[in-house]
Amino acid sequence: MFNSTVLDVAVGLIFTFLAVSLAVSAIVEALASKRSWRSSTLLEGVKSLLNDPDFTGLALQIYNHALVNPRDPGTAKGAPDLKNTPSYIDPGQFADALLQITKTASGAPATIESAIGEIQDEQLRHLFKGIYDRTAGDADRMRDAIAAWFDNGMDRVGGAYKRKTQRWSLIFAVVIAAACNVDTIAVSRALWQQPMLARTITASENPTLRAAALQLEQLDLPVGWTCERFKRLLSPSGVEMVVGWLITALATLFGAPFWFDALQQFVRLKGSGPSPLEKQTNTGAAA
Repeated sequence: MFNSTVLDVAVGLIFTFLAVSLAVSAIVEALASKRSWRSSTLLEGVKSLLNDPDFTGLALQIYNHALVNPRDPGTAKGAPDLKNTPSYIDPGQFADALLQITKTASGAPATIESAIGEIQDEQLRHLFKGIYDRTAGDADRMRDAIAAWFDNGMDRVGGAYKRKTQRWSLIFAVVIAAACNVDTIAVSRALWQQPMLARTITASENPTLRAAALQLEQLDLPVGWTCERFKRLLSPSGVEMVVGWLITALATLFGAPFWFDALQQFVRLKGSGPSPLEKQTNTGAAA
């Protein structure tokens, strides 16, 4: 199977998916930065976690706290007043801020219990009461418990952010695949008929969109538009092209790191096999 047509086709397809994935990742990352997706998703997550959808209670106080949002003056009356919302909140700092805001950071047991009783939201009040009982009022253990609770909640926020970016990634991947006519079926056919096309592909340590696009162009694969391909799109076989675009778009959802790792494995498999270090760490393809 080594140096076979099957491997050449696999390497060519993987490199094609890597190039499209890099383009999609660059576009989505630019859009996420421009629209502040991370900070806005985090804000919604904190509002949900603290049961403060209107942003008038604990969530607002948290975002006005210097430990959580040091770049703002801490005088916001609502979400529109926030100028520099954070994209990340350290769990320990969140816990410190929340304990301070609720006046449960330290003090006599009776004082802490009284402060817990003043928490307006019933669910959060039960949460604090449970943490206080389990930790016997130890401030450090309470801080760790709240930090762990926050960290667990942020895992769900991270999942929501990932789903959002994946939806946009799929949209952009379909657009790029159609605009550049990156048809997986046509590319596979060309690589199968001309396996030498893929034998010049190398797996660089730091792949960039520019380098990948240049190497993809040098491969002379059936990518892009010509008069003949436009005519084919309008013919009954145009359905096959659309299916090829969709396959390309779906493949990019695995992400550029996945395809880069796969490319390294296949290039190594086609070449000299794994190094001794890769054998020890089980990071190379078996030869």
